[in-house]
Amino acid sequence: MAGQAQAASRCPPGFAMLQASDTCVRISGTVRADAVAASGRQAGSGSYRMEPGARVQIDVRKQTEYGPLRAVIAVGNLRR
Repeated sequence: MAGQAQAASRCPPGFAMLQASDTCVRISGTVRADAVAASGRQAGSGSYRMEPGARVQIDVRKQTEYGPLRAVIAVGNLRR
């Protein structure tokens, strides 16, 4: 149990250690959904549209004999 607590303390805050490894990982993301409504000058000419967006990021960190190794993969679309 003490070994697990020591191993977990090597990861930065917000990261988790992969089982049977000394690699730390954090999975984070954002989801956004905007609803835009507009009305025209004539009755019944209003418009409505959804603008969804999402992003997922995986951050992996590991200490190597050459120093820290970090890999970040970000996928998504959060444009406005």
